[in-house]
Amino acid sequence: MARTAAEWNAPPKFPATHYVDSRLYTDESIFKEEKEKLFRPSWIIACHESELPEAFDYRLFTHPAGVPLIVVRGDDARVRAFYNICPHRGNTILYDPSGNAKRMTCIFHQWSFDTRGNCVEISRAEQGYQERFRKEDASMREVKCELAYGGFVWVNLADDCAPLREFIGGAMDILDPYMQEPMELFHYHRAHVRTNFKLWHDTNSEFYHDFLHYFNRITGMLQPGYFDRRYTGFPNGHATVGSMQ
Repeated sequence: MARTAAEWNAPPKFPATHYVDSRLYTDESIFKEEKEKLFRPSWIIACHESELPEAFDYRLFTHPAGVPLIVVRGDDARVRAFYNICPHRGNTILYDPSGNAKRMTCIFHQWSFDTRGNCVEISRAEQGYQERFRKEDASMREVKCELAYGGFVWVNLADDCAPLREFIGGAMDILDPYMQEPMELFHYHRAHVRTNFKLWHDTNSEFYHDFLHYFNRITGMLQPGYFDRRYTGFPNGHATVGSMQ
């Protein structure tokens, strides 16, 4: 029988711990808390090292927590990541999505920084600050950055975070056979999905897709063994689904 408005809006007849409240997908306060508690302390892929082949190459990345970042290869070949925010007035430092810059200069007041995050020039420093403020005190905000698992560049906004491999655990072991050869980026695609990040994931991670969607049906996804794939859980919320045997 069809439901009335009151029945439709009533919570399920289960304990509160047994169903997902729809507010998790729509409540802005919950999303704000997720950005602080989920995204900030997590290791996130920012780009691939092949996008930074030469010294001073950089790539911009907007972190899921809402923080704009610069990922740059220094003159020492090391890849580092910094807030794309000038410590002077909070202005954006770099605007082009990628490029090569020996110095990263803020267009607002011409403060300049090197690829190690050091402030190397403050315009009219002597006239404006005398000895009260030095460029040594105006470095960029660096974030944790590691290269791993096929050359991907991972970043973490938390200074006290666990090392990347400890955070991942064994969740990437399933991909080891595919990461033995050097990889490089050959195509960049960006899609804007007008929904909460969890809804996109939830609607693409269940097995309905495997036998209801036409594309999957015609590509042999119903072959024996498809639903026998092994689901393996790991610490920190990671999991893998094995391939068909």
